[in-house]
Amino acid sequence: MPISIALLLGIPLGFLFYFEGRWLLRFFLGRYEQKERRAARFFGAFGALSIPLICCSGLIADAIPGPLGKAVSGGFFGIATIGLVGPLLKTLMEEKWRSFGGNH
Repeated sequence: MPISIALLLGIPLGFLFYFEGRWLLRFFLGRYEQKERRAARFFGAFGALSIPLICCSGLIADAIPGPLGKAVSGGFFGIATIGLVGPLLKTLMEEKWRSFGGNH
């Protein structure tokens, strides 16, 4: 699959992830303020980039033969996923870390 098609398939998936993240945050936290809106946007970006990320990971695995290709592909996928999910977790746990540092 060409990367342009993967990007086009990621757009509706990004919207789906955004609306699902928004609903889940409202349901579990009972509020939807600026912090939660930002987290829903990050979750939507992760959804939009998930198909191209999987496509690129497969291309890397095909380009490098053997177990080294699988290791490089897995490392790329893991690092990219952490890079996309990290801001989401930081946004949601921002107050928790502030209160943790303020108690000392």
